[in-house]
Amino acid sequence: KTETTKDLSAQLGKAIYVVNCGPEMDYRTMGDQFKGLASAGAWGCFDEYNRLLAEVLSVNSIQYKAVLDAIRAKGATFRMEGVDYTLHPDGCMAFITMNPGYLGRTELPESLKVLFRPVTVMVPDMQMIMENMLMAEGYTTASNLAKKFFTLYRLLGDLLSKQMHYDWGLRAIKSVLVVAGGFKRGEPDRPEGGLLMRALRDFNLPKIVEDDMVVFMGLLKDLFPDVFDSMPRKRDIEFETLVGVVAKESNLQPSDYFVQNVVDLQDLLDIRHCVFEIGSSGNNKSKCWQTLSKVWTKGGVRGKTTFRDINPKSITPNELYGYVNMATREWKDGLLSSTMREMATMPDTNPKWIVLDGDLDANWIENMNSVMDDNRLLTLASNERIRLLPHMRMIFEIRDLNYASPATVTRAGILFISEMRQWKNFVLSWVDTFTGNEPVLIKQEMRDKRAATLRTLFDKYCDVTMDVLRREYKTPVPILDFNMVQTLCFFLEGLLTEENVGRDDSKFEIYFVLAAVWAFGSAYAITSGTDYRKKFSAWWKEQWKTVKFPHRGEVFDFFVDKEKGEFAAWADIVPTLSYSSSEPMSSVTVPTGETVAITFWLDNLMPRKHPAMLIGAAGCGKTAIINGKLRALGDDYLTSSVNVNYYTNSNLFLKILEGPLEKKAGKNYGPPGSKKLVYFVDDLNMAALDKYNTASNIALMLQHCTYGHVYDMAKLTQKVLLNTQYLTAMNPTAGSFIIDPRMQRLFATFAVGFPGAEALTTIYQTFLLGHLHNFHKDIEEAEMGKRVVQAALQLHRKVATTFRKTASNFHYEFNIRHMAGVFQGILMGGANTFKEPLQLAQLWLHESERVYGDRLVSREDLKKYKDLAAETAKKIFKEMSPTTLMAEPLIICHFAQGLGEKTYDRVQTFGDLSTTLTAALAEFNETNAAMNLVLFEDAIRHVCRISRIIESPGGHALLVGVGGSGKQS
Repeated sequence: KTETTKDLSAQLGKAIYVVNCGPEMDYRTMGDQFKGLASAGAWGCFDEYNRLLAEVLSVNSIQYKAVLDAIRAKGATFRMEGVDYTLHPDGCMAFITMNPGYLGRTELPESLKVLFRPVTVMVPDMQMIMENMLMAEGYTTASNLAKKFFTLYRLLGDLLSKQMHYDWGLRAIKSVLVVAGGFKRGEPDRPEGGLLMRALRDFNLPKIVEDDMVVFMGLLKDLFPDVFDSMPRKRDIEFETLVGVVAKESNLQPSDYFVQNVVDLQDLLDIRHCVFEIGSSGNNKSKCWQTLSKVWTKGGVRGKTTFRDINPKSITPNELYGYVNMATREWKDGLLSSTMREMATMPDTNPKWIVLDGDLDANWIENMNSVMDDNRLLTLASNERIRLLPHMRMIFEIRDLNYASPATVTRAGILFISEMRQWKNFVLSWVDTFTGNEPVLIKQEMRDKRAATLRTLFDKYCDVTMDVLRREYKTPVPILDFNMVQTLCFFLEGLLTEENVGRDDSKFEIYFVLAAVWAFGSAYAITSGTDYRKKFSAWWKEQWKTVKFPHRGEVFDFFVDKEKGEFAAWADIVPTLSYSSSEPMSSVTVPTGETVAITFWLDNLMPRKHPAMLIGAAGCGKTAIINGKLRALGDDYLTSSVNVNYYTNSNLFLKILEGPLEKKAGKNYGPPGSKKLVYFVDDLNMAALDKYNTASNIALMLQHCTYGHVYDMAKLTQKVLLNTQYLTAMNPTAGSFIIDPRMQRLFATFAVGFPGAEALTTIYQTFLLGHLHNFHKDIEEAEMGKRVVQAALQLHRKVATTFRKTASNFHYEFNIRHMAGVFQGILMGGANTFKEPLQLAQLWLHESERVYGDRLVSREDLKKYKDLAAETAKKIFKEMSPTTLMAEPLIICHFAQGLGEKTYDRVQTFGDLSTTLTAALAEFNETNAAMNLVLFEDAIRHVCRISRIIESPGGHALLVGVGGSGKQS
């Protein structure tokens, strides 16, 4: 469409300006363009016109109508917005080229449609175009070859799988023909069919996915049977060896597939100035272009290659392209526009790349349309036009094309990188690094032996295990094979130290098994009813007999005791904690078997700055484990907690990240002194997703983790953040459930299940016994601490199974947080008030009723609850008479002994309570607007309930009820 318009203007000798329209252009920007066209007598082609906002379009129709009216009247001037401008005697012309049905487009208003004549552009006769272009490129048998070419592309469109990045249209055809022309001029005496076939094959191979390869090659062979085998790839052996050398230097494995990817990328960059690299995380997309840039720099033919990486999703499109401030009409430059201008103004012609590494959405990518096609122009809202010079390239590194319109896909070259067991190369590189970092005392042949042992262990365990896991196991969040192996390697870095394994390889396997069990299995939990952790444990014991785990318990219950060199249970090394009731419960983490294990792995990962993530449902102690770990860190660590919520975006997130940092030399920032900073990001997946399924704060984190820097949006400069690392926690059943797989891959993932009965008993006994330590000795003799914990656990289990979540009672979800609430209440009771076992039992009954009973919505439910409570109490406190234990009114509050006294005690009669509260009301009415209240029984109970919640640390009350039921009073 655009090309046709440009052709017509060229035939008539008119100047034509192509403008790529976008939502950031307002009516003034567009008005300036209409004025300019009319005064200069030039033509304008407005590409993707329907991306403008509806309000801009309606003003445009008035502006353009003013120009057209003046041309009709054959005047010398025209009026726009109250000012007269000269009109060129030749008049002017505006063309709109657009595709009506894409994502994020506006319907044109009727008033505008009237001013333009609609022309529908049909799919052209491709065969005719191919024939003409082949002729022009110097092919003599053009008509026969065009037929084959056309047939091939028609069949490919029908027979291959429907991938988002496949495109068999005109732009793809043109680039193949240009390549074929180059081949013809390079080797004029080779058969023409063979040259065309080589162009078709070598240009399309990089984007064909593994499964379609057979069909593609089969079709080529059928259409070009005579030359199919006689035309090998045109190989540049020197270049390929150089790629191998550079890969080795960067500690990468120069496998054939990797070298092929680098060669393909070079070929694509030679014919297209924009290339998409697509593939899942860990398939070496980044390494591919980084290697190529090093090769170009080293080879010296192309010159020193420089690149700038930007994550387009970590900032808003306005910050990426720049925008006009509506109020002051000032232009604020964007990150991409300033980078592109800066590169274009550099004097040398060495290769310069802009790497856009981030997710794709229809919003920012469409502004690139005019850059990506043959116009090579970035048109900004300020009407500035920046040219992409011949030595500049754009590389887009993305995970998929789900949100790209066909307009985008056809414009760029595509390199699709399949997985091809990429983790094997990672393992080889890792083993090389490991061997290189071995202690000096270990001799060379021992080093080689240790490396060989490691390689065989990876071969033995990884393939088989991953195969089974891929088929039969589900994780709460999707985890890639690459991630599992990467985690395994990171674990081993911390385990295979000299103090653990000595200087030979005899203990390698037992440590390897320990790391493997956690790397492969740590992310399993109970998913849709199946306990995959148990299943994995049973399978592992069945499958691998070389290193035997102890018979009882799961494989996750053990670690390697380094003195004996055999498995020991985590439970044996749980430290005991003495608790005194002066500190709040929330600031203490009680170690249990599970937390000890996870803390062990966090200790293993953190010194090497590897990030870790804990996943699990609400209230299972993720935050508590990490906070416990952070509190135990030494003085050389600083910590900063980031709580993500629905409204967190990259801007807010960046402010929190930069808070604790100070400026170092140049563009470097870091924590004060030589300290290390740990960011704990809680509820990672809570931020709202935009309509393209991305969250900008995650994009920013990804940029920080991958490239180590962020951008200062005020000065448009890089900020490198030194000595920082991440720990995160998220709930895979809330927020956006999962996060970007490219982000997920960087983390070692641990699933945290609900603590078992043993763990809960440990936790709450620690708190309660610590609190009851200085109480009356009757309480100690009656073993009240243990019994109350037992009663609380039993009641909690009964309540959780009796009151299930339904559509009307969706808040019936009782988890560990509610249990903590019961104990927090019990800890408010002082030693002087609760002197005998009966009182303590009543305190427990009261707290349970507050936590569970006050959440229930109907009298029936409350009665059901009271029966459960009574049943539990009878069973555990056998020696107390039920009538005294269950005596009503059971109200314990902070003003039981009058207003001035703050003791948490039981109220003897309603009369006393009502007197106290009436006095408080009278006092309130003296100083504030009078509240005319009668304190009836329910109102009194509610006041006591609210007072209890507010008195406890971190207590928040939510009052639910119909209007006018007295919540505010």
